[in-house]
Amino acid sequence: MRKMLLPFAILVMLSSTAQPPQFAQYTIENIPLPARLNDQVCISGMNYMNGKLYLASERCPVVFETDPVSGNLIKEISFQVPQDFEMEGMTSYRNKLYLVTEDVAALYELDATNGNIKAIETSIPLPPKSKHGDGMEGIAANDKNQKFYLLRERNEERTQTELYTFAINHSGTDQNLNLIYESKIEIPLDNPQWRFSDICYDPVNNQLLCLKSFSKGKLRRQYLEAIDIDANGQLKEDTRRNIPVTRFSEISNEYKDQDYSMNLEGITLDEKGNIFIVSDNTSGKALCDKPAKEKTILLELKKQ
Repeated sequence: MRKMLLPFAILVMLSSTAQPPQFAQYTIENIPLPARLNDQVCISGMNYMNGKLYLASERCPVVFETDPVSGNLIKEISFQVPQDFEMEGMTSYRNKLYLVTEDVAALYELDATNGNIKAIETSIPLPPKSKHGDGMEGIAANDKNQKFYLLRERNEERTQTELYTFAINHSGTDQNLNLIYESKIEIPLDNPQWRFSDICYDPVNNQLLCLKSFSKGKLRRQYLEAIDIDANGQLKEDTRRNIPVTRFSEISNEYKDQDYSMNLEGITLDEKGNIFIVSDNTSGKALCDKPAKEKTILLELKKQ
């Protein structure tokens, strides 16, 4: 009898380990933001660091430090960039913020304590903004593997999104770093209405989270995708998959009817695995101290 039970037990064990990974369930909540964030601030990058949420303005030289629970504004961090910019993504590494800009493609390091900013060198030039206005759109740091991942929204033909992997190279001291290009993966897009607008690193599950959307006229759909990362910090292209979020698009459209911008541009997550997503509320030239037609929304996808 024992000889018959053993193969059965092994079969059960193997079948249970062969099951696909189970995704967390999320509820969606809107974290109210102060009136200042409803000015034409064009938030296009966001990062969670040391218990605070940092929101990067696309066209105004400022980063907003906020409380992730209440949404209250703690302070504004002003800085000076020596050339034209459109800040489109933000991440953190060793208590410094890093921003990627689209207009003149470049990477910057920002000290949130004093607003000091400096350019970061990359071993290859970052792709320039295309004739359609697409360019560098997101950035994520992987402390464990000493990597940066950079997102290009769409290529010149608008047929694919590009994800670049760079190794972090420290020159001289830990206060100075530059990035060495390692690899690129290309994600095909069915048509120009699809795009990826930001990325962030999930250290618990060792994966890259990608914010994806479809927009045509009044029709807008929101998605989250994940890509696994191997032991060397490289993206595993064949693992790209959808993360189910119940009624993500439907809830998005409900907020759209309440005059919130649902042009979702920034994504980050906290140490508990809760995901934060923020919108860009202005198109065209921004008047940073004037009210916008739409309000900035800060969504929390709370892990259940």
